[in-house]
Amino acid sequence: MSSLLSAELSATCNALGTINKKTGKYMIDDFTLNTVKDLIRYLRRDGEDHEIRRHFGQTKVLQTDLLPMLVDHWENSELFDVTLRLIVNLTNPALLLYREEVPTEKAARHNYLQILSHLQSYKEETFTKVDTWQVFAKKLAKTLEIDWSERDEDTGLIIERILILIRNVLHVPADLDKEKRPENDASVHDQVLWALNHSGILDIILYMSSENEKQYFMHILEIISHLLREQNPTSLADAALQRSVDEKLKDEQELLMMRMKENKERINKVKQFSGSRHSRFGGTYVIQNMKSISDNELISLKPLNKISNFNFNGSKTSKYMKPKNRRPVESGMMERRSAFAVRLFLKEFCIEFLNSSYNPMMHYVKDVLVRAKAQQNDESYYLWAMKFFMEFNRGHNFQVGLVSETMSVPMFHYVQQQMEKYYDMIKVEKKKFSVWVRRLHLALRAYKELLHTLLAMDKCTDSTVRDSAKVLKSNIFYVLEYREFILSIILNYDENKMPRSYLVDLVETVHLFLKMLEHYCKKTGLVVQKKVRKKAKPKKKTARAPPAPKPKPTKEVPVEQVEQHLSEALAAPADEFPPPFDAASDVPIEEQRGDCMKKIQILMRDEKYAEAVGLFRAAREVWPEEGVFGSPGIPEDEELDMLKTVYSADLGVETTDDQEEAHENSEYSADEEDEEEEEERTTAVVETDFDFQDFVQRFCHPRVVSACAALLERFDQNLPHINHCIVKMLHRVAWDCKRPAMMFQATLFVTFQKILANPISHFKELEKFAIFIIRKFAEIAAANGKVFIELLFWKNSKDSVEIELGYDLYNDQRDKAGKGAWTPEQEEELRSLYMENQSNPQTNQDVIDWILDNLIDQTRTRRSVIKKLKELGLIFRAPTKRANRERKDKGTFTEEDDSLLKELWQQDAETQDPTSAILSELKKRGVSRSRRSVVSRLVSLGVVGDARECRKPRRPDKSNRSSESSSSDDESDNSAKPAKPAKPVKQTNKHKPTKQTNRRTKPKKVELSANEIAKLLVRAVDDGYTEALEWLAENLEEVALDQEAEGFDPTADGTPLVPIARACVEAMDSNTLQEVLRSVGVMPPLDEQETYWRIPGDLHFETIRKRREIILKAINKELIIDSNENDDRVENGKESSDDDDLFDNLRKMRDANITEAPNTGETPNNSNSNTAPNTPNINSRKRSRSATSEDDNSRDKMPKIDEVEENDDDDILSFAKKTLQTEYLPDTEDILSGLPEHDSNDSDAEDVVLPAKRKKMRLISEDSD
Repeated sequence: MSSLLSAELSATCNALGTINKKTGKYMIDDFTLNTVKDLIRYLRRDGEDHEIRRHFGQTKVLQTDLLPMLVDHWENSELFDVTLRLIVNLTNPALLLYREEVPTEKAARHNYLQILSHLQSYKEETFTKVDTWQVFAKKLAKTLEIDWSERDEDTGLIIERILILIRNVLHVPADLDKEKRPENDASVHDQVLWALNHSGILDIILYMSSENEKQYFMHILEIISHLLREQNPTSLADAALQRSVDEKLKDEQELLMMRMKENKERINKVKQFSGSRHSRFGGTYVIQNMKSISDNELISLKPLNKISNFNFNGSKTSKYMKPKNRRPVESGMMERRSAFAVRLFLKEFCIEFLNSSYNPMMHYVKDVLVRAKAQQNDESYYLWAMKFFMEFNRGHNFQVGLVSETMSVPMFHYVQQQMEKYYDMIKVEKKKFSVWVRRLHLALRAYKELLHTLLAMDKCTDSTVRDSAKVLKSNIFYVLEYREFILSIILNYDENKMPRSYLVDLVETVHLFLKMLEHYCKKTGLVVQKKVRKKAKPKKKTARAPPAPKPKPTKEVPVEQVEQHLSEALAAPADEFPPPFDAASDVPIEEQRGDCMKKIQILMRDEKYAEAVGLFRAAREVWPEEGVFGSPGIPEDEELDMLKTVYSADLGVETTDDQEEAHENSEYSADEEDEEEEEERTTAVVETDFDFQDFVQRFCHPRVVSACAALLERFDQNLPHINHCIVKMLHRVAWDCKRPAMMFQATLFVTFQKILANPISHFKELEKFAIFIIRKFAEIAAANGKVFIELLFWKNSKDSVEIELGYDLYNDQRDKAGKGAWTPEQEEELRSLYMENQSNPQTNQDVIDWILDNLIDQTRTRRSVIKKLKELGLIFRAPTKRANRERKDKGTFTEEDDSLLKELWQQDAETQDPTSAILSELKKRGVSRSRRSVVSRLVSLGVVGDARECRKPRRPDKSNRSSESSSSDDESDNSAKPAKPAKPVKQTNKHKPTKQTNRRTKPKKVELSANEIAKLLVRAVDDGYTEALEWLAENLEEVALDQEAEGFDPTADGTPLVPIARACVEAMDSNTLQEVLRSVGVMPPLDEQETYWRIPGDLHFETIRKRREIILKAINKELIIDSNENDDRVENGKESSDDDDLFDNLRKMRDANITEAPNTGETPNNSNSNTAPNTPNINSRKRSRSATSEDDNSRDKMPKIDEVEENDDDDILSFAKKTLQTEYLPDTEDILSGLPEHDSNDSDAEDVVLPAKRKKMRLISEDSD
């Protein structure tokens, strides 16, 4: 500090005033108030070294000026307020100034200790006086006389500052080196408590803890925690005019231990000096020819027979010192017995607080903590208060009603939740873990007290209390998390971070919980929750049986019949129908409009014509302005035409036939002959009978034994109850669980040696257990000589069994290290076996099976052999002979099968679905074939010319609805023409996607060219997804290896891609990587039951490997992208999925059609045959349903190219457009039927105009052959 600043601060302090020596009162002047404010300003400008604060402490301005001035002039409200602010600032805890962390730097630590010494001097010299606290008591009493609703803000601040001042004074730690006070003597802290009691502050605090002053409850709880921090609640509850029996017994035991210790030291000293004289009188010797550090000869203090017996370390004491950074910090909880008078009034204070304030205050504080309205980490005071007052209640006339607020199952959950939070913070705050360890210790002591109170309730004489305890125990023991928590807290003990006092409470808590659980299980039995891994029932994929006959006809009702029913419904009196609009629904209005139209169609197809008409008219009233449901006042004939159009349109509503056709298409895409079982493992919570012995078995852990052994090392300093808890825990492991070998440890044996050397009655239990373990060790050592080496290690349950029963008990060939490694001899053996097999190709046995049978090492797996063959460069292409044979046998047809197929085809060729009929007949005769194999065999035999002849014909195309509604003359004209086969129509609808498919239907493949896939991969690499792409390539290689080992099966389920690394998990959420996954053939999750992307099972392993090579080339930046490549796909106008755009387009089409109608002069009932030649470019949507034979030929020639046809005519827009048109146009099939068919080799084929809306996208993979 500069001399100028020091002089200025000293002058300011001197200007405060002076004490009149005659009267003893402090004299002030008119400038005193401003001087105090100047001191506050100086403190605001204080730096990190706190030099101004330390200067005020050195000058003792608080003891000599501020407090005397406050005592003599407390009625001056303004001066009292300003001075109180300054005193509160000066008494702030030192830890708060350094952000609750003791500084480690030398200068900062010196400043911290200096500030702490100043605080201790404040507490000792000024705040131990009753007169000082009487002033604050008067001010508080005067302020509290004002009702809380009438107090202003300044009055509330005065109350809060006085409470903070009391907290600051009580928070100052004791200076043990300076005080050196024994127990039952009044320390400085006791003197402060005495002054608070005599001044009436404690009575005011009790009054404020009532329900009227809830805003100060957190301050009061903090004050009470510092007030009683040095008190033991049990001894405080037993405080009386005479010493209790426990106190007498404890004092006698301490005195006896001290006398025995002195006698032992005296006997050892006698033994040491009785036999010979002291070594100092043994003489001094010189070792010749051996120099010391100086030039003189080396001196020895005792005679030596051999020079090798000379030891330079004889006088040194070797003691293991633990590194400073590994020493646990003690919790700082110091308990001592205060002066007898102090304990008496503190006992009365606790009794009054329990009777009047405990439950309401704890309820309010818990609510504040749960709602996060308090300061951070204020739950420490809550946990301390719960532990202290519940223990005090047990020791003083136990009444569970006084602590009912904190005795419940939610309280167990809250404390457990806080402990789990503290465990997490200890792992996160690695440099500041000591604060969290202290809070964890508070929570553990609170949890232990909850168990003690529960045990006291169980022993209570009141039956109601016992029943309540039984309910609490059943709830706690029933839930799995409460039981697992006890095991986890002892397994998470860390001796490098947690102090020994924490371990003492931990062992006692575990002992108490196990004791209560064991007693409850023996007395009443226990049914508990248990998490099990549940295996779902296997789901089998079987060959599809032929469809059973259904009562409903497979064909739709003809439009003429529907027209008759609709006419009757329209002519009938109109019934009121509820509006199809739900204002409270989350579905948008536009979607409700489309759903309404679908519902009308469903009603008509279900032959509910009256309801369909009613819904149609109700929808017209809801959406009159659109015109989709007709305009108001529309004639019945127009209404009938619109309803017929709705009936015939494809709105994406599946019928029974549609579902059957979709199922047939799925059968064409996958062979369902093989049965595969799908096993899903799920975790479920079930109820089961609790086995206490199984639960104790889980405590057979080296961490549990080592913790108990570390606590047992100071058995002579432990309380008898702690020693009992330790031995009981070790006894459960050694005797109950039959694991005595877990006690075979050198550290524990040293402790046993000390126990046996002190035959005291208090250690009788320890002595008995030590003898049992040592005898067991002697028995096992006689049979197992290696047990002496085992003394150096902590052992788990498996190791202890091996020590007793033999080391080869758990031996398994698969557990040996290096089980997957190949030695040079094994590689040479594999190479010779491979060459021998290749030289003998006539064998029918699978190659890999043959090698596995002839290998010396029979632990090798099929996959490892295939992988090693590739590493050795031995060309071996899967599928193996076994897989080929299986596939060959699966599709082989004998001559009898061929003749049966021909016979069945001649029999069922005229049926509606000949293939299904043939499959049904085959199944009746015990032959199981797939639909695909039957169709391909019929084609290969020449029975049918094309596979399309075997398919079930579809229902009449909805596009012919115009011709069906035409006049009878047109029908006769059409019937007079030669009939055109329906094959082109079937061919068009072969790949026609339905709108509502089964949710398990495989999604469409991505429609990208090879160049676009390369661009996607390059973009993914540029965006930083290299690690994710490498992970994808590794998974593809793993799947390829599995297929090689097991054989390619296209019906197998896909392999899920489960990301583990953080980069891969984040990349899976990006659109770029998802596009890459789709482009290489990886399928997204099908529904909500699937989580991960899957590599489909129908991808051949060679295809997978080639796609993996493309990915690796992209990672290595070896891909070449053709920037001049033009996309062959024709972009159609994008149709918005939004219904607003949809119906806007409808209105525009309707207006355009209305304007064109007068010019053409055509009526809506014109024949299709008359208008067909003039409308080649109109209604191009319909043309997309037509197809040519060239498309099928191209599909047959290029099996490796996946053709995806997009047919977007079956949507609401198409239907509504046709509804709004004022003229009926010819159907595309009718136009194409009149055109001559062109041969695929015709040179004029280029002149054929294909439909404009037909869009075929091809996904060409780089790996196609």
